[in-house]
This record gives sequence, C-alpha cells and structure tokens, in this order.
Amino acid sequence: MVGLASEAPSLSTIQDKAQQCFGKRACLWQLKIAEAFLKGDCDIVCIAGTSMGKTLSFWLPLLFRPSGIQIVVRPLNQLGQQNIDSLAKAGIKNSLINPLSLQAIEELKYCTIIVSPEQLMKPKGEFEKLLWKPEFASRC
Repeated sequence: MVGLASEAPSLSTIQDKAQQCFGKRACLWQLKIAEAFLKGDCDIVCIAGTSMGKTLSFWLPLLFRPSGIQIVVRPLNQLGQQNIDSLAKAGIKNSLINPLSLQAIEELKYCTIIVSPEQLMKPKGEFEKLLWKPEFASRC
C-alpha cells in the first residue's frame, strides 16, 4: 500500500492515472498535493478559488490506495452529488452517508465517504461511531 515516502508514485505516474481515470490533465500543484498525501509525511492545506480543481487533488490518491478510505467533507448537498457522479465515472466506489448506506460503509464497501459537516461533528452520531471501529479507522 502506498503511504511511505519511498512508495509514493512519481508525478508523471499520478498525471497518467488522472488522465486515464478522470479524463483530465492535472496541474502541477494538484499533482504535488496528491503526492504529499500519498507520502503521508506532512499536513496539507490547499487554498484555491472556486472551480480551480481542489477536488481532483484529493481524488487522485484514491487511485493509488485501493484498500484505503477517503473521507470528504462537503459543504453543500449539490457538491456531494457532483462528487458521487465524478467518482462513479472513474470506477471508484463511494457513498454519501445516509441511513441506507451506513451498513455498507461499516462493511468497508466504499473507499470514499462523503459527509456533511453536521454529520461529521455530531456528538455520538453515526459517523463518530464508525470512527471508533478499528477496522474502519485504520483505513482512513
């Protein structure tokens, strides 16, 4: 599994995979964010304007972590659905958190979990319960 600095793919490998799976040519800054995420040796802050491509930067690591789980906090319901659609086109199993999907999420059937800030921060909520499960938490 990718996660150590020596195992992170090259920028050109990340670029090729982005083109293949998402049909997009990633910018250098997007590639560097994905590389930093895969190395796992630093915190990442991405500041960019609306529609600049921040989302792609955080989708790219999914292509190299097939057993990992990525949690995406979405501020708007519409963005959540756009994320679902984009990931599905790339063949990445993903789900919004809702009562119907919780069991499948707990069974590790998805590698991307899209959650609202309210769901994420709710004390003793369903998402918090998931994070306390070692098998789920170890893949995040």
